[in-house]
Amino acid sequence: MFSSVDYMNAYSKHFIEFISAGILAFEAYEKILEKPVSHSEYSNVTSDIHLWKLKVIPNFLNMKNNMKTSIAEAKQGDYSGISAAAGNFRGLSKDMDGIRESFMDFIDPALKERYFSEWKITSTMSDNLYKTLERLWRSGSILKESITGPIDDMALLKFLQDGETI
Repeated sequence: MFSSVDYMNAYSKHFIEFISAGILAFEAYEKILEKPVSHSEYSNVTSDIHLWKLKVIPNFLNMKNNMKTSIAEAKQGDYSGISAAAGNFRGLSKDMDGIRESFMDFIDPALKERYFSEWKITSTMSDNLYKTLERLWRSGSILKESITGPIDDMALLKFLQDGETI
């Protein structure tokens, strides 16, 4: 189910949307003419912006390009790239430890919500894909909502492969 190309394709769309939302949020902050210099957390904001310029944006752009390649390879039967992308996404918070999004408190709340919403969806799908492709599921755990996130049986049906059932 989580190893179907359709599921991988849906995952890649959320993955790219998450990255795009992050870049748009960063750009939205950069366009603010009057920065929140008097805000008590402004030093955190400037630190976050510096790290996003230095590390996050370049990483996001590379991740986005790699995902496009990986999904094309997955459609040809090579799942190594998509598995690596899912594994890397699972470790994203570790890799970005100390890099916060405090600047997002000063942009359109809808854009901030979009970023974090896509992060949550992509994170859940990353776990599902990685554990499936790397055969890490414990018997019976694959359909526990506490592990996979909310399960919509009807939505999952379209990802079933031949011979699979819910």
